[in-house]
Amino acid sequence: MRHPGLLAVLAASTPTAVIEPSPEQGAVPVPAGRKYCLRRISAYLGAQDIPEELITSVRCLVQAGGKVVVCTNRDGISHPWPGGRREPGETIRATAIREVHEETGWLVEEASLHQLGWLHLEYLRPQPEDHPYPHPDFCQIVLAGKAAQRTGGHAASWTDTDGYETSSQLMTVEDACQAVSGDPASRTYLPLLTT
Repeated sequence: MRHPGLLAVLAASTPTAVIEPSPEQGAVPVPAGRKYCLRRISAYLGAQDIPEELITSVRCLVQAGGKVVVCTNRDGISHPWPGGRREPGETIRATAIREVHEETGWLVEEASLHQLGWLHLEYLRPQPEDHPYPHPDFCQIVLAGKAAQRTGGHAASWTDTDGYETSSQLMTVEDACQAVSGDPASRTYLPLLTT
């Protein structure tokens, strides 16, 4: 059953990008080890009053020295938004700061964080009994922030503390757009960093 609060938000919102599972793939690519993968991803700009219990994760586009941090994961996929799951009781900003540091080593300045938009992820098949959420929808808040320091220094190599993100590098916004050219959701938010 869909969350009534989210239905109201969706009725008042228009996505800037929608990623549908392709028939060839059978699912939108997700990190290894995830078993609930057939889903639609819609990207939205701005802030909405999303029900708190549906905000499971936070993504953050990070600028350092006028460039953007682009991660590459163990599946060889490059993306500009380190982030991850919220811990119980954790604020959205605290999640962004913690996850960016764990995945890239960069220390995001809390005062620089601001919301660019949000992602709506919708499972398109009924979920098994052990599915952790009661609704077929969940959301990720997309923030932008700045970092001036990196643990170990700007040129230090860094691997995600969980081992999923294998590297990160600084790129211009234009180069980052090229690196993620197949991802319309990333391309929705990256140009906002130039303004």
